[in-house]
Amino acid sequence: MPEVRPRPIYRADRKNFARLLGPDMLSDECVRAIAWVIASHKTSLEYMRRAKGHTPAKWAAALRRVETQMHRGHDGPEITRMITDPLFGADVETFERLRGIVGDPEVPLEVRLTAIEIRRHELEALDEVDALYGLRVVLVAYALVLIWYNFAVNRTDTVRQWKFVLAILEAAGEGTAGLREHPERLKRDVGRLLQLTAQPTRSA
Repeated sequence: MPEVRPRPIYRADRKNFARLLGPDMLSDECVRAIAWVIASHKTSLEYMRRAKGHTPAKWAAALRRVETQMHRGHDGPEITRMITDPLFGADVETFERLRGIVGDPEVPLEVRLTAIEIRRHELEALDEVDALYGLRVVLVAYALVLIWYNFAVNRTDTVRQWKFVLAILEAAGEGTAGLREHPERLKRDVGRLLQLTAQPTRSA
Protein backbone atom coordinates (compact mmCIF):
# COMPACT_ATOMS: atom_id res chain seq x y z
CA MET A 1 0.00 0.00 0.00
CA PRO A 2 1.25 3.54 -0.72
CA GLU A 3 2.53 5.48 2.26
CA VAL A 4 0.97 8.85 3.09
CA ARG A 5 3.65 11.40 4.00
CA PRO A 6 2.26 14.80 5.02
CA ARG A 7 4.44 17.81 4.25
CA PRO A 8 4.57 21.14 6.11
CA ILE A 9 1.92 23.70 5.17
CA TYR A 10 3.47 26.91 3.84
CA ARG A 11 2.94 30.12 5.79
CA ALA A 12 0.92 31.74 3.01
CA ASP A 13 -1.39 28.73 2.85
CA ARG A 14 -1.78 28.76 6.65
CA LYS A 15 -2.80 32.41 6.54
CA ASN A 16 -5.28 31.76 3.75
CA PHE A 17 -6.86 28.80 5.57
CA ALA A 18 -6.99 30.80 8.82
CA ARG A 19 -8.79 33.61 6.99
CA LEU A 20 -11.35 31.17 5.59
CA LEU A 21 -11.83 29.10 8.74
CA GLY A 22 -12.02 32.15 11.01
CA PRO A 23 -9.44 31.87 13.81
CA ASP A 24 -6.55 34.30 14.11
CA MET A 25 -4.15 31.37 14.07
CA LEU A 26 -4.66 27.73 13.10
CA SER A 27 -4.23 25.17 15.86
CA ASP A 28 -1.59 22.47 15.42
CA GLU A 29 -4.38 19.91 15.16
CA CYS A 30 -5.98 21.82 12.30
CA VAL A 31 -2.67 22.18 10.45
CA ARG A 32 -2.04 18.44 10.82
CA ALA A 33 -5.50 17.68 9.45
CA ILE A 34 -4.95 19.92 6.42
CA ALA A 35 -1.53 18.39 5.77
CA TRP A 36 -2.93 14.85 6.04
CA VAL A 37 -5.86 15.50 3.69
CA ILE A 38 -3.58 17.05 1.06
CA ALA A 39 -0.96 14.29 1.38
CA SER A 40 -3.60 11.57 1.11
CA HIS A 41 -4.88 13.11 -2.11
CA LYS A 42 -1.43 13.39 -3.67
CA THR A 43 -0.58 9.81 -2.68
CA SER A 44 -3.85 8.60 -4.20
CA LEU A 45 -3.04 10.45 -7.42
CA GLU A 46 0.31 8.70 -7.65
CA TYR A 47 -1.30 5.32 -6.97
CA MET A 48 -3.95 6.03 -9.61
CA ARG A 49 -1.26 6.74 -12.23
CA ARG A 50 0.28 3.32 -11.52
CA ALA A 51 -3.10 1.68 -11.95
CA LYS A 52 -3.89 3.51 -15.18
CA GLY A 53 -5.80 1.33 -17.64
CA HIS A 54 -7.45 -0.91 -15.03
CA THR A 55 -10.98 -0.15 -16.20
CA PRO A 56 -14.17 -2.27 -16.18
CA ALA A 57 -14.06 -2.50 -19.99
CA LYS A 58 -10.48 -3.76 -19.92
CA TRP A 59 -11.24 -6.51 -17.43
CA ALA A 60 -14.44 -7.51 -19.21
CA ALA A 61 -12.36 -7.98 -22.37
CA ALA A 62 -9.76 -9.96 -20.41
CA LEU A 63 -12.43 -12.30 -19.04
CA ARG A 64 -13.81 -12.79 -22.52
CA ARG A 65 -10.36 -13.89 -23.72
CA VAL A 66 -10.15 -16.37 -20.85
CA GLU A 67 -13.60 -17.71 -21.73
CA THR A 68 -12.61 -18.15 -25.37
CA GLN A 69 -9.49 -20.10 -24.45
CA MET A 70 -11.34 -22.27 -21.95
CA HIS A 71 -14.01 -23.08 -24.52
CA ARG A 72 -11.17 -24.32 -26.73
CA GLY A 73 -9.98 -26.64 -23.98
CA HIS A 74 -7.14 -24.47 -22.64
CA ASP A 75 -7.87 -23.96 -18.95
CA GLY A 76 -4.47 -24.40 -17.33
CA PRO A 77 -2.71 -21.91 -15.02
CA GLU A 78 -1.19 -20.03 -17.96
CA ILE A 79 -4.70 -19.17 -19.18
CA THR A 80 -6.45 -18.49 -15.88
CA ARG A 81 -3.64 -16.79 -13.97
CA MET A 82 -5.09 -13.30 -14.46
CA ILE A 83 -8.00 -14.49 -12.30
CA THR A 84 -6.22 -16.83 -9.90
CA ASP A 85 -2.92 -14.99 -9.38
CA PRO A 86 -3.23 -11.84 -7.20
CA LEU A 87 0.00 -10.46 -8.67
CA PHE A 88 -1.45 -10.48 -12.18
CA GLY A 89 -3.61 -7.48 -11.37
CA ALA A 90 -7.30 -8.36 -11.71
CA ASP A 91 -9.68 -6.07 -9.87
CA VAL A 92 -10.21 -7.18 -6.27
CA GLU A 93 -13.85 -8.21 -6.59
CA THR A 94 -13.23 -10.33 -9.69
CA PHE A 95 -10.25 -12.03 -8.03
CA GLU A 96 -12.06 -12.72 -4.76
CA ARG A 97 -15.17 -14.10 -6.43
CA LEU A 98 -13.56 -16.24 -9.11
CA ARG A 99 -10.22 -17.49 -7.82
CA GLY A 100 -11.72 -20.35 -5.78
CA ILE A 101 -13.90 -21.51 -8.66
CA VAL A 102 -11.60 -21.03 -11.63
CA GLY A 103 -8.52 -22.29 -9.78
CA ASP A 104 -10.16 -25.51 -8.56
CA PRO A 105 -9.71 -28.37 -11.05
CA GLU A 106 -12.49 -30.27 -9.27
CA VAL A 107 -15.07 -27.69 -10.35
CA PRO A 108 -16.67 -28.66 -13.69
CA LEU A 109 -15.65 -26.59 -16.69
CA GLU A 110 -19.20 -25.38 -17.35
CA VAL A 111 -19.52 -24.10 -13.79
CA ARG A 112 -16.27 -22.17 -14.10
CA LEU A 113 -17.31 -20.71 -17.44
CA THR A 114 -20.69 -19.67 -16.08
CA ALA A 115 -19.07 -17.85 -13.14
CA ILE A 116 -16.71 -16.00 -15.47
CA GLU A 117 -19.53 -15.07 -17.83
CA ILE A 118 -21.68 -13.69 -15.01
CA ARG A 119 -18.83 -11.51 -13.75
CA ARG A 120 -18.00 -10.37 -17.30
CA HIS A 121 -21.58 -9.22 -17.86
CA GLU A 122 -21.44 -7.25 -14.60
CA LEU A 123 -18.25 -5.50 -15.71
CA GLU A 124 -19.69 -4.74 -19.14
CA ALA A 125 -22.68 -3.07 -17.50
CA LEU A 126 -20.54 -0.74 -15.38
CA ASP A 127 -20.02 2.86 -16.42
CA GLU A 128 -16.49 4.02 -17.06
CA VAL A 129 -15.07 5.56 -13.92
CA ASP A 130 -13.67 9.10 -13.92
CA ALA A 131 -11.04 8.27 -11.32
CA LEU A 132 -9.51 11.74 -11.20
CA TYR A 133 -12.87 13.38 -10.56
CA GLY A 134 -13.64 10.72 -7.94
CA LEU A 135 -10.45 11.59 -6.07
CA ARG A 136 -11.44 15.26 -6.09
CA VAL A 137 -14.80 14.38 -4.57
CA VAL A 138 -13.08 12.32 -1.87
CA LEU A 139 -10.65 15.18 -1.17
CA VAL A 140 -13.51 17.65 -0.74
CA ALA A 141 -15.44 15.20 1.45
CA TYR A 142 -12.48 14.73 3.80
CA ALA A 143 -11.82 18.46 3.89
CA LEU A 144 -15.42 19.25 4.82
CA VAL A 145 -15.77 16.55 7.48
CA LEU A 146 -12.32 16.63 9.05
CA ILE A 147 -11.45 20.31 8.74
CA TRP A 148 -14.37 22.63 8.03
CA TYR A 149 -16.80 20.92 10.40
CA ASN A 150 -14.25 20.74 13.24
CA PHE A 151 -12.39 24.02 12.90
CA ALA A 152 -14.55 26.63 11.13
CA VAL A 153 -15.54 29.41 13.52
CA ASN A 154 -18.77 30.08 11.64
CA ARG A 155 -19.88 26.91 9.86
CA THR A 156 -22.99 28.57 8.45
CA ASP A 157 -20.95 30.94 6.26
CA THR A 158 -21.49 29.00 3.03
CA VAL A 159 -19.59 31.56 0.94
CA ARG A 160 -16.44 30.97 2.96
CA GLN A 161 -17.17 27.26 3.01
CA TRP A 162 -17.06 27.08 -0.78
CA LYS A 163 -13.92 29.24 -0.91
CA PHE A 164 -12.38 26.80 1.58
CA VAL A 165 -13.21 23.90 -0.74
CA LEU A 166 -11.49 25.69 -3.63
CA ALA A 167 -8.48 26.49 -1.42
CA ILE A 168 -8.06 22.83 -0.43
CA LEU A 169 -8.22 21.75 -4.06
CA GLU A 170 -5.61 24.32 -5.04
CA ALA A 171 -3.33 23.41 -2.13
CA ALA A 172 -3.53 19.79 -3.28
CA GLY A 173 -2.39 20.81 -6.76
CA GLU A 174 -5.79 20.70 -8.46
CA GLY A 175 -6.83 23.37 -10.93
CA THR A 176 -10.00 25.25 -10.07
CA ALA A 177 -10.51 27.65 -12.98
CA GLY A 178 -13.18 25.51 -14.62
CA LEU A 179 -14.75 24.69 -11.29
CA ARG A 180 -15.10 28.36 -10.42
CA GLU A 181 -17.10 28.90 -13.61
CA HIS A 182 -19.07 25.66 -13.47
CA PRO A 183 -19.34 24.39 -9.88
CA GLU A 184 -22.65 22.59 -10.44
CA ARG A 185 -21.39 19.01 -10.77
CA LEU A 186 -19.17 19.03 -7.69
CA LYS A 187 -21.76 20.91 -5.62
CA ARG A 188 -24.31 18.30 -6.65
CA ASP A 189 -22.08 15.39 -5.66
CA VAL A 190 -21.06 16.84 -2.28
CA GLY A 191 -24.24 18.82 -1.70
CA ARG A 192 -25.36 16.79 1.31
CA LEU A 193 -21.97 17.19 2.97
CA LEU A 194 -21.99 20.91 2.26
CA GLN A 195 -25.30 21.14 4.11
CA LEU A 196 -24.35 18.89 7.03
CA THR A 197 -21.03 20.60 7.65
CA ALA A 198 -22.67 24.04 7.51
CA GLN A 199 -24.72 23.34 10.63
CA PRO A 200 -24.27 25.82 13.52
CA THR A 201 -21.82 24.98 16.29
CA ARG A 202 -23.28 23.79 19.57
CA SER A 203 -22.44 27.08 21.28
CA ALA A 204 -24.13 29.15 18.57
